[in-house]
Amino acid sequence: MKQKHRYLNLIHRRIIMCRKFMYFACLVFLLGLAGSASGVEGLIGEYYERDAANPWQVLLMKRLDPMVNFSWGDNSPDPSVPADNFMVRWTGEVEAPISATYTFHTQSDDGIRLWVNDEQLIDNWTDHGSTPDSGEIALKQGQRYPIVLEFYENGGGAVCQLAWSTPTMPREAIPSQYLWVGGDRPEPRHPSPADGAMIRDTWVSLSWSPGDFAASHSIYIGENRDEVQAGTGDTFRVNQTNTDYAVGFPGFPYPDGVVKGTTYYWRIEDIEADETTTHSGPVWSFVIAPKTAYNPSPADSAESVDPNVVLSWEPGFGAILHTVFFSDDYDTVKNAVAGAPQGVATYRPGPLESGKTFYWRVDEFFGFETVTGEIWSFSTPGAVGSPNPYSGAENVKQTSILRWAAGDSAASHQVYFGTDQDAVRNATTSSPEYKGSKNLGDESHDPGLLELDTAYYWRIDEVNDLNPNSPWAGNVWDFTTADFLVVDDIESYNDIDPPNPNSNTIFGYWLDGWGTATNGALVGNDLPPYTEPTVVHGGRQSMPYLYDITTKFAEATLTLDSPRDWTASDVKTLTIWFQGGLGNDPAPIYVTIANIAGATATVTHADPAATQIHGWTQWDIPLQEFADKGINLTDVNTITIGIGNKINPPGGTGKMYFDDIGLHPLPPEPEPEPAP
Repeated sequence: MKQKHRYLNLIHRRIIMCRKFMYFACLVFLLGLAGSASGVEGLIGEYYERDAANPWQVLLMKRLDPMVNFSWGDNSPDPSVPADNFMVRWTGEVEAPISATYTFHTQSDDGIRLWVNDEQLIDNWTDHGSTPDSGEIALKQGQRYPIVLEFYENGGGAVCQLAWSTPTMPREAIPSQYLWVGGDRPEPRHPSPADGAMIRDTWVSLSWSPGDFAASHSIYIGENRDEVQAGTGDTFRVNQTNTDYAVGFPGFPYPDGVVKGTTYYWRIEDIEADETTTHSGPVWSFVIAPKTAYNPSPADSAESVDPNVVLSWEPGFGAILHTVFFSDDYDTVKNAVAGAPQGVATYRPGPLESGKTFYWRVDEFFGFETVTGEIWSFSTPGAVGSPNPYSGAENVKQTSILRWAAGDSAASHQVYFGTDQDAVRNATTSSPEYKGSKNLGDESHDPGLLELDTAYYWRIDEVNDLNPNSPWAGNVWDFTTADFLVVDDIESYNDIDPPNPNSNTIFGYWLDGWGTATNGALVGNDLPPYTEPTVVHGGRQSMPYLYDITTKFAEATLTLDSPRDWTASDVKTLTIWFQGGLGNDPAPIYVTIANIAGATATVTHADPAATQIHGWTQWDIPLQEFADKGINLTDVNTITIGIGNKINPPGGTGKMYFDDIGLHPLPPEPEPEPAP
């Protein structure tokens, strides 16, 4: 294992380095915003030491807060800020999604003050426990107004939350999409219905907020996302000046009504007054509710579900009655044909046995037809769980190791694996899908080299010969391998620390600059989750990468188990997805590959300020560029992602994210550009 170097004083060194990174990142953050034509979502938070006689003098840190919805309790907002006696001033702009009288709500412990459009709405600058305050102001749809929120914490618990409501909009913490810092917002935004919304009707009213320079709006709608993105086919509907549009009415798209169970995509392209300059919004979508029951609770494949659970679901669109089939046997649920219909969308099966997997299905009756539902599953506490790859994972590496968390009663595990779902589900220890037994403490299985672009299924049964209920059959999990060679999709790493044999942390493999005076890279988060779970390109995790190149370079290196032959499967391109940010110091990024004998080849991104590129960006590197520098592509030993310049460090700090590193026969098809 490559993890040994990480775990000497891990927490201590991470806190120290993160303070240093935060300090430098905050100094450069506003400079990045000031030089940018576009801004970012959120508010700037300036955190100060509190001195009642001399307030707002000692700045401790400055950062971008996407929302103000904090309940710090007795803790600190950041290692650089004390838990007591601090002050915060948030500044930026707030945008109104509709024209209305808005009530701004705060919950604070201690003092709070709020200004919107230079009008003070709240003034409770006193010591107090958690206290609500509010104030009203009329705002117009699509307009942005200056906002200033000030807060201080004297002692004890700390709470600061900012919300809003209108007569037609329930109270909610102000989402980041309505908070803004920096320059213009040229793109259309704020779709209604919200992106991905489920609609239970045969027509839909669309609306949005225009970009800052829009004179008119071209509307694209269709059932094919790529066509809507490219503006091809019959997806162009109209160019108009209004910011609303109907779907599912005569005279509009889909005049006979939208279809149940169908996903529709739409995009707005703003056109400026010169009739040439355009600004496209993203592709949004809405789904018309299906006839089948959907949105089960607990969610499909949920783990550690309360044995006294009450099952619920969203009824199929227009369903009158529901028939529930439930069992701990999959085939019983699958083959059920008759049951007792009911009028409510809930069902009580329990109390249920712990440590087991259960299956259920809801058939919907419409008066003239019955629609068979999907089969869902969940497990009660103590059952085997936490599969990696997770169930439903796509673009999985060919050399993945299967891992899971043991059930509470397990003494050993029976492993079943194959390409036929039913065969894996029904397999016994005499079936070819049975791959052997694993001892407790060894919750992993190496299935060998997998085929490209293939669906696989696996099941873990828990065994304990001292328990008469043993074995306990597990759920059938599935994943699909990529149709390219995966170098690292960041999905295999976990939060288990050594010496646990199941430990597989990201910084145990990507070796960075910890303990090295000349290397300013730091991979992974301070504390679990060590990988990044929210800023993700594909799957569920990405690699966070802090860099400090003030007087040094930054590099993180992965030693490859596979793929090492970068000529196999006719691959031609190395693809890396990355995301930077406006708050980063500008710096180049580069990739170095090396043979085991030490020969290296480096390719640098074309943008010298690549660290400031906001949003996930696809970087395609022809492998010939490495070969032209003399590297042997048939035995690549390491890959290094670097930031800065080893000979002449440019200075600065920041944070990057990397994901989905792979080798492709040809450059992956980029998302098409919108049609002019």
